[in-house]
Amino acid sequence: MNPPAVAIDETSELQYNLALTVPDMPVTTGAWPARAEAARRRHPPLADLAYGTHPRARLDLFRAPSPRGTFVFIHGGFWRARSKDEFSWIAEPFLAAGYSVALPSYPLCPQAPFATIAPAIRAAFAHLYRVLLSPDERARIVISGHSAGGYLAADLLTVDWQALDLPAIPFQGVLPISGVFDLSPLVATSINGDLQLTREEAVRLSLHQTPARFPVRTVVAVGAAETDGFRQQSTGLAERWHDLSPTLLTVPGAHHFDILDSLATPDGLLHAAARDLLDADPA
Repeated sequence: MNPPAVAIDETSELQYNLALTVPDMPVTTGAWPARAEAARRRHPPLADLAYGTHPRARLDLFRAPSPRGTFVFIHGGFWRARSKDEFSWIAEPFLAAGYSVALPSYPLCPQAPFATIAPAIRAAFAHLYRVLLSPDERARIVISGHSAGGYLAADLLTVDWQALDLPAIPFQGVLPISGVFDLSPLVATSINGDLQLTREEAVRLSLHQTPARFPVRTVVAVGAAETDGFRQQSTGLAERWHDLSPTLLTVPGAHHFDILDSLATPDGLLHAAARDLLDADPA
């Protein structure tokens, strides 16, 4: 059953409906598929590896020769759009540094209920760790994600991994980028037409309400040119999870979409942050 209709709040709509506030969004995001295809030609991955039965329960693994660890990147799209296939280009600088890269897709709203998406990514990581990664690739693992993927990356800190037959702390760093962690503001936006969240679900599933289960090095990143709503999302998570002593990183001049260039550029601020997490000696 769909949740009761909620009137759109114009303030929330302006904060989160990025088509209204990022004029070059179509140009930036429109270039991603071609960039990804070119990256796959240069570095063919192990593609569309199944981690579940859903058609979108698939991941790509770009395997580095003599890997030092693994960088996991979870795509965004407000839990209702996009796929791993648009983001292969993010893998290239990490491969050059000796790290394998995993990119999962996941079920999307409204075909799948919102509450099933985080468990799908948990299953993707568990399968990756148990079945696909070599001991060297498991030695150093960092989880990252953008926008909705930032929420999904952070959610992996709330999981009892021992219950899934993994080590209690199976990765050493988390880098959520431009994430939405408090879901409540989305209920009164047009985005919720697909997410179909009730107010009660939004509160229950918000990471502001869920403590991190174990400590790892955490960097919460956001663009300086993002809306107040997105900047407050990152600030709020850093404050809520203060026990992790997270670093709040603001990328100068970056909006919600071109911020990923800072991750995929070897001299980018986000790439440096990711490498700092990856290169650290395992605890």
